[in-house]
Amino acid sequence: MRILVIGGVAAGGSAATKARRTNEDAEIVLFERGSYVSFANCGLPYYIGGVIEDRDELLLVTPELFKSRFNIDVRINTEVTDIDPVGKTITVKNARGESREPYDKLIIATGGRPLELPIKGREKDGVYNVFTVPDADRIVSRLELGMKTAVVVGGGFIGLESAENLRARGLSVTVVEKAPQIMSNMDEEFSHILIRELDGMGISVITGTGVTEITGGDKADGVVLDDGRTLPADLVILAAGVRGSTELAEKAGCRLGETRGVWVDANMCTSVPDIYAAGDIVESVHLVSGKKVRIPLAGSANKQGRVAGANAAGGNLQFKGVLGTAILKVGGLTAARTGLNDREARQLGRDYECLYVPGFSNATYYPDAAPMLLKLTVEKQTGLLLGAQAIGRKGIDKRIDVLATAIYGHMTVFDLENLDLAYAPPYASAKDPVIMGGMIAANSIRGEMDYCLPQQLPEIAKNPNAVILDVRTREEWDAGHVDGAVLLPVDELRDRYTELDAGKDYYVYCGVGYRAYNACLFLKSKGYRVRNVSGGMRAISLNV
Repeated sequence: MRILVIGGVAAGGSAATKARRTNEDAEIVLFERGSYVSFANCGLPYYIGGVIEDRDELLLVTPELFKSRFNIDVRINTEVTDIDPVGKTITVKNARGESREPYDKLIIATGGRPLELPIKGREKDGVYNVFTVPDADRIVSRLELGMKTAVVVGGGFIGLESAENLRARGLSVTVVEKAPQIMSNMDEEFSHILIRELDGMGISVITGTGVTEITGGDKADGVVLDDGRTLPADLVILAAGVRGSTELAEKAGCRLGETRGVWVDANMCTSVPDIYAAGDIVESVHLVSGKKVRIPLAGSANKQGRVAGANAAGGNLQFKGVLGTAILKVGGLTAARTGLNDREARQLGRDYECLYVPGFSNATYYPDAAPMLLKLTVEKQTGLLLGAQAIGRKGIDKRIDVLATAIYGHMTVFDLENLDLAYAPPYASAKDPVIMGGMIAANSIRGEMDYCLPQQLPEIAKNPNAVILDVRTREEWDAGHVDGAVLLPVDELRDRYTELDAGKDYYVYCGVGYRAYNACLFLKSKGYRVRNVSGGMRAISLNV
């Protein structure tokens, strides 16, 4: 059996090595058009910033190691230009010329490439993507010339990581994002928190505006925004997204799906016999929505490649789908998400609610406990967990991974409130934020507590029959409170509740929601109409 793999890095490398582990007798050849068959592309911004000092640390597996450890023939600087699915051959081109290579099974893992933005002057020296090792090499060389200013076009993962690392190198940095918010795969309030962190780092952020032109002679010296403003820029990073390199698969007759990604089944088989595909070029099933999506992430690319490699070599594995679980470091903050966010659930027409869960990374009486804010998306009738988002300075990775596992396992919030998670003061609270999230959401689903979101308060304040009730202490009130709110501390509530008009609707908040929860239960028992403002002042002020 002869198995050919087109493309290296995450999907292609995983496919080739899994094929070998599945079938020791197969001949396996991997073709990579670049100079590096396996490198840590997610580490490139950190190499640019000097966090990763040794460039060789980015080079994960060399062609020599592929050969000695796996007996895989890797041919770098070799481009596949055509596929003949009838004759079962591919056309390859390198410095020695062009040739044909036969295959029994073929795996296409051509990955993606940066979006080509319609920006005048993008060919100038000083304008770069952060996509390959040579990209990073060129940027580092440019930085060594003493660059002072940089503009990063795009406020996603690579854009924000690049901005942070360029700032660490001493440059004045501005992030320009065409969309209304940065990190568009999270809900808007998380964008506000991240922008505040970036501002504290000395990084400017401009949203809702694009770049139309890069100015300068042969070398970039600035950018022009579509609102007419100009920004100085010795260095311009284009990081507005990635599109799948599907052209080769299309030429071979592989069907594209509804997202314009290559259609594959759970075995990673394309519509063409004996051709598999994996990585950024394919579309996947979203495990919550059931819809086809394209989410180019290294984790799913590796798993897809593994499945394709195993099956091409005679195995029988399946790739079930994706949740879009992702995580990002910005300064001292970590932001993460999985499943459906508020906007996505609304667009799908799901019957759901979102709830905030303020918490801490570990027991607050133990040193260095850090605040965090979770946001759960929950199906109303069943309590099924649909999605989660989290932001904070410590312990976010652990919580999002637990929540992603819960979503994968079709768990409800009633399961979450009963999870048996590890607890010791340095690591968590006895009621971990994930468990607390289950309790809060379960209380809502069971009808024990009604909630409103902080975003609703401005509209609520316009209602003459509504009262926003602050049940914190006088000291907390004096430090800041919601405009138009009324103060009645929870510890005085039992003696003073008759001061409240029973004909009004009360929206109750405290610091994180716990005191408001107790206040609401008491007032509810006395016949008052009450709602707990989800997340309290932590969510209102977005303070983490």
